[in-house]
Amino acid sequence: MRMSLPRRVLLALIVAAGAVPAYSTVAAQGSEVDSKRADLDALKRRIDELDKSIAGVEASRSVAERDRVRAERAVSAARRRIRDIGAELARVEAELTEKVAEQARVAGRIAVGRAELGEWLRRNYMHGGSEVAPFLAAQDPNQMARDLRYLEHLGRARLALIDSLRADLRNQENLVATIVARKETLSGLEATQRQESEALAKVLTERSRVVAGLSADLKKQRAELAELREDEEQLGRLLVVLARQQAEREAARRAEEARRAAEAARRAEIARRAAEAERIAAQQRSMGAGASEREARSPRVTETEQASRSEPVVGQVTQAAELAPTGISFAQLQGKMRFPVRGELVGRFGAPRAEGGTRWRGVFIRAGSGQDVLAVASGEVVFADWLRGYGNLIIVDHGSEYMTIYGHNDALLREVGDRIAAGAAIASVGASGSVQESGLYFEIRHRGQPVDPMKWVRLN
Repeated sequence: MRMSLPRRVLLALIVAAGAVPAYSTVAAQGSEVDSKRADLDALKRRIDELDKSIAGVEASRSVAERDRVRAERAVSAARRRIRDIGAELARVEAELTEKVAEQARVAGRIAVGRAELGEWLRRNYMHGGSEVAPFLAAQDPNQMARDLRYLEHLGRARLALIDSLRADLRNQENLVATIVARKETLSGLEATQRQESEALAKVLTERSRVVAGLSADLKKQRAELAELREDEEQLGRLLVVLARQQAEREAARRAEEARRAAEAARRAEIARRAAEAERIAAQQRSMGAGASEREARSPRVTETEQASRSEPVVGQVTQAAELAPTGISFAQLQGKMRFPVRGELVGRFGAPRAEGGTRWRGVFIRAGSGQDVLAVASGEVVFADWLRGYGNLIIVDHGSEYMTIYGHNDALLREVGDRIAAGAAIASVGASGSVQESGLYFEIRHRGQPVDPMKWVRLN
């Protein structure tokens, strides 16, 4: 659609630069303006779709950004834990080295004490030790008893020292075993944290890739949206030129037709008066002229009154929708339904609107404000909100891709998701949106395309 736009623009500019076409081509020019308006409507729809798509991509990018932030924080925390575990592991290594050295020192002291005790026992056993000889040479039995008592205490003290050293050695062995187990636990925890950090780094890489992809998509869509907006402005300017040219040609055509009609009327009037002058008297001729003037003025008044009505009146709706049997599809109700409200039916489906710009895709029913708007068939409310151009709008889905649209309401009585029966009140008549008079705008759509309501709904 955008690829063919420059060609259509060139064609339109050639037409604009040429001479004003003959009156026989006015209809073709009007069709061209309608075609340009349809192109403009399509461009606006595409722009709306891109706006929604951009909003969706921005929301997705925000979610992805939050996920990436969480992943970065998790990676930072994991790496901090690895660093803390490494520091703790170094402290445990140093402590283990110190305890192993202390264990070696205690074992050495035990070995020295055990050797000294063995040597002392051996000398005592052989009675040749330097510590026993003085007792054997002593002459005083009391002194000997005291010295033996001292010797016994000395041996016990050495045995107690060895036992204490052995207890210290066992404690050191237990401490070394605990430190080794702690080292193994820390080593396992460090390995686990490294695996977790690597996994989180992969997640962070993927999150960054997703954010980059969404940013690229968003940039591309924004560029496309800018191009579409430029196309829309260009087509809008062309449409203004074509519409002005069409209006000028139409005004010229109407002026020419009026001139010719006036000339024909003038000649007819002259001929008529000449004929009457020969047949009747001056008084009768005057009365005839007055009557002729009234007769000539009468259709002009009627045309003026008709022109004051902005849209043609199709008919009068005297009966509104009513309850319908359940279990019947919407397609089976064709030609059997009634309009949502009573009032004056305005506009003919497919015909250009009086104010210009678009064609009728539905009908407008002039009705008193506050009158209940009734569902023409059972279904589910899928939209109930204010919409630009339509005011308070409610849309009912009837299944099989059929929908009915009710616009310009004063109040919406139903919400999205409500199941309704045929003839149920869903809104009240008003003048919301772009209309200036109270009434209801009504459409029937199948697979998204508008269909003629007059082929579906009985007038009365």
